[in-house]
Amino acid sequence: MTRITIPLLCALTFSAAFGLADDDLEVLWEYPYDPVLMNRAFSSWGRYYTQDDFILEADSRVVFIEFWGIYSPDDDYHPQPFWIIFRYDHYGMPGRYFDGARIPLQGIVETDTGEDYHGKTVYHYRIDLSGSPMGIDAGLWWLDIGAETENFKWGGRGQTGGILYHQYLQYNASAYFRLLGTRDDTRVEAASWGEIKAGFSD
Repeated sequence: MTRITIPLLCALTFSAAFGLADDDLEVLWEYPYDPVLMNRAFSSWGRYYTQDDFILEADSRVVFIEFWGIYSPDDDYHPQPFWIIFRYDHYGMPGRYFDGARIPLQGIVETDTGEDYHGKTVYHYRIDLSGSPMGIDAGLWWLDIGAETENFKWGGRGQTGGILYHQYLQYNASAYFRLLGTRDDTRVEAASWGEIKAGFSD
């Protein structure tokens, strides 16, 4: 498995360009969006499943999740709620459910990047978990993102040396996403997302 590691200072500079980073948060993991190198987009809605792996070097609390994607065809009916699911690793592939939640509109910021992929606008998403950060132990994990609106595709890049699963098939690809939060010196207990699920209403 190959991933790009970028020094924290550079990562925060990248994020600041979008006006999204909080000074007190660390970049826990990232495969950052590159408009020049983006050459794949994987459907992630309804019956379509896309999962990508990530590594946490220390027990952490995830506060924000950022990712990039397109709609094909695009329309005015977005953003819509997303399902964010963390999965255990199972011998190098997505394993059983660890925790997750349906993120309502109040927890989602959609930004037009000004870039396009095959004529489709690329959107940047920031998912806010600050009301109930997700506690995850150090190790290898999988992120599963799904949109409730149809035709959402999670942007990424093929031929990276990474592993991504789409429709239960393995691809040599990496999806664009970032995890921001804090590292814990002590073991992180699995946090319930009850506050997120109960604290928002559509």
